[in-house]
Amino acid sequence: MRRMFVLILLVLIGCASYKTYNQTTTGKVILRGGIFQKESWDDTLIFNRMSWYHGMTLYYDALLWKADLDSPFAKWFSPVEKEFFTKCETFLVTAGYSADPAKISHVNFREQMKLNGYDDIVLNNFSSYLKSHPSAQDWRLQNYKIMGYCKRSPTRLESSNIGINFPGFGFLELDFF
Repeated sequence: MRRMFVLILLVLIGCASYKTYNQTTTGKVILRGGIFQKESWDDTLIFNRMSWYHGMTLYYDALLWKADLDSPFAKWFSPVEKEFFTKCETFLVTAGYSADPAKISHVNFREQMKLNGYDDIVLNNFSSYLKSHPSAQDWRLQNYKIMGYCKRSPTRLESSNIGINFPGFGFLELDFF
């Protein structure tokens, strides 16, 4: 009888400690090296990561890279994609993952980016190179939607931070400029 009581008590304690609330986290995702045609390099591509969880379930994951034409990874952009650089004050590449679009979707993220002053751009060429990177499988990037976001000049907003606010979650702000 005592063993049964201890077992029930352990199960209750375990259930009580399970996180069932909404939470956000930030971090970094680093991809090392790259290849374009016959050229290879050892530089790193560093994405800032923003994640939204309900308990231990990932609802949405966003990776953001402030694109730079001087980076060797800029070779992955097509000429048309590079053309957007000249029209943007800031150009971001994002990789977004939505586990359940009914909860948080790519459309929700795009709307939040618009509130930050960014317009979305399709990056087919860059996306195919990024998803072919050897580390892409480690991060399951084949399940991510790759997009570009352009903040036009002159900026309408004073802040250089990215602030995202999904219903039911705390405001998440990222400063990587």
